[in-house]
Amino acid sequence: MTASYRVPTRIETERLVLRTYVEADAEQLVEVVTRNLEHLRPYMEWIQFEPQTVADRREWIAGEAEKFAAGTGFTMGMFDADGVLVGGSGFHVRSDPDGLEIGYWIDAAHEGKGLVTEAAAALTLVALDTAGAAVVTIGHAPTNARSSAVPRRLGYRQRDLGGKQCFDAGEMAPAVEWVADASTLTSEPLASWPRPVVPASPRPTSR
Repeated sequence: MTASYRVPTRIETERLVLRTYVEADAEQLVEVVTRNLEHLRPYMEWIQFEPQTVADRREWIAGEAEKFAAGTGFTMGMFDADGVLVGGSGFHVRSDPDGLEIGYWIDAAHEGKGLVTEAAAALTLVALDTAGAAVVTIGHAPTNARSSAVPRRLGYRQRDLGGKQCFDAGEMAPAVEWVADASTLTSEPLASWPRPVVPASPRPTSR
């Protein structure tokens, strides 16, 4: 059976705009990722393919737009109110259990400000309230204490979902996994968390 998710292309929070990348973001994306190579290297497997050129990034952005339209992946940039790229986030489409998985990375210059937690809270609310996911998950490397703090702060429950691997300091390791569902939305802190703004109604997409 094919699952479909109604993921918006733009989500606004108190301090952030989460949105799909456009071609004009390529230069900024290259600059931010290249500046953060060593910061991201321990936990982002894709960093081995960096640095990329602006042309490479434009091609990647086009590919991610196709995935978004097809419902096979929902990559977003994390921008501040001035349009400055501060990180990346979005959803992976996963099975067993069927649902959406939140991923994220942050520019080292903006770490420690609660921006990842703010983004993950908004994505959790959208996944369960708007997108049609029954569950939303977060997985991280065992040694990534900063990443671990995000689902803890949002009331996720740690649960072994069976065999997911992640990148941990140069090697693949069993991921630490966290799960949220409808009951999480009615518990603190998400029960009273400010709801994100979704400017336009999203269209359903299928995978």
